Amino acid sequence: MLPAQPSPLFQRVVHAYNQHLLRRAFHAVWWRGVDVFTAEPRRPLLIYANHPGWWDPLLAFFVVRRTGRDGYMMGEETTLRTFRFFRWMGGFSVNRADARDVARSIRYASERLAAPSTALWIFPQGEIVPPDKRPLTFLPGTAHILRRTTACIAVPTAIRYEFHDQPRPEVFLDFGPGELIRGAEVHDITALTCHLQARLTERMDALRDAVWERRPEGFSLALRGQPSISDRYAAVVARLTGKRTG
Repeated sequence: MLPAQPSPLFQRVVHAYNQHLLRRAFHAVWWRGVDVFTAEPRRPLLIYANHPGWWDPLLAFFVVRRTGRDGYMMGEETTLRTFRFFRWMGGFSVNRADARDVARSIRYASERLAAPSTALWIFPQGEIVPPDKRPLTFLPGTAHILRRTTACIAVPTAIRYEFHDQPRPEVFLDFGPGELIRGAEVHDITALTCHLQARLTERMDALRDAVWERRPEGFSLALRGQPSISDRYAAVVARLTGKRTG
């Protein structure tokens, strides 16, 4: 297992560059329920999210930096060996082909959740999956981590990328509500895994409906993208029209 090696200086630099990348890639990043990160500052958070795309870990890093939490994230060992800087961002590895390594990663994750400032991100599907594929299928690691913790708030988090009337997609992040889970009360890993699957499915369905029906209630702008070609064209037309009418 490759442990995280958080570097505050590196994280500050990467946060600035990461925001630049997100602004270039997306028209906007929207979020809802983000107050879960600050509602109980003395409780660690386990954020379990669906995994619809390559950008998910960078969005997770953006969120924890913006909300002031100490972020950690479990990732595939092959990925962390290829992109070693992820460890400086709070990433640690798991090798699912090695049962002992999985056990070490679960223990390491639960130890991180002993600190109240922690926000640990998990993508329990274990791979990139289209956001509308049902049923959700989780690996059992998330439930095992929760069983080993004293107490933490588990937050179902839906991520969605959607094209609307702009040439670049928009990102939607929907958090919560959080659920306090005490490890001593977890007796059935399968039952807890099914419960987590159901909660995230509900969150993902609610986000899909809100996005498709253009219902912005509760969402706020987390990051505005760079002006698109469409934005620039509209600005030029407005200036030309203004000159003609003036």
